Amino acid sequence: MPTVSVDSGAYQDLDRIRQRVDYDGADFYSDNEQLRFDELLVELERESRGIFETLWGDQTPLEETDRVDEKRTTDDAAIPLAYPINDVSKVERKTTLASDWKELNSDWYDFTNHRLVLARRPNTNTLRHRQRGNALAGDAQRATWKDIATKIRVTYDRGFGAEPPEDIKSVQVQLINRMLRMRKREQTVAAASPEEFAGQTETNEVLTDEIRDRISDVTSPGLGTFSI
Repeated sequence: MPTVSVDSGAYQDLDRIRQRVDYDGADFYSDNEQLRFDELLVELERESRGIFETLWGDQTPLEETDRVDEKRTTDDAAIPLAYPINDVSKVERKTTLASDWKELNSDWYDFTNHRLVLARRPNTNTLRHRQRGNALAGDAQRATWKDIATKIRVTYDRGFGAEPPEDIKSVQVQLINRMLRMRKREQTVAAASPEEFAGQTETNEVLTDEIRDRISDVTSPGLGTFSI
């Protein structure tokens, strides 16, 4: 008997999805139920994954190695990268847009799950105050990325590994269940009489406020989007 499997970028395998959804093949098909239902689940896994990553700013929760991001610097000491950051292998800077990339010594930066953080150091104005003996002014400000570069280029590893955490899998199953519910509803409406169709005017959207909130919780845990 032919079998179906999800693609290599899937968040979870077909057996797990099949066990957790609220429907089976007989709810949708009258022949080759299991095969056709598995094909449908593979399609919906892909669609739900796309929805999740679009809401996450086109990011995957799966592991990425040696990802490279270029960023224009701002007057902040922390620059956001794609969550979660696991390791930063190299940071390069341009002091002007026309200058060459120069690698920054690792003593100049740290990182959190969300951000590349410039190590605490005084900015140039503060250094002048210190030279004049004003210790209080020297502690009042710290350098920002814009003080040392116009652009930075970061090479780093990110993501949750080969599989995303359980809460992300749970959100995906919730999305798939809603898609299945809508498809079943469409089948019911298509087979209904005009009188029955009149009672089916309410539209169920896949993305409820609850699902949006759940995706927001797992993509920005702890509301970690503040600037230092």
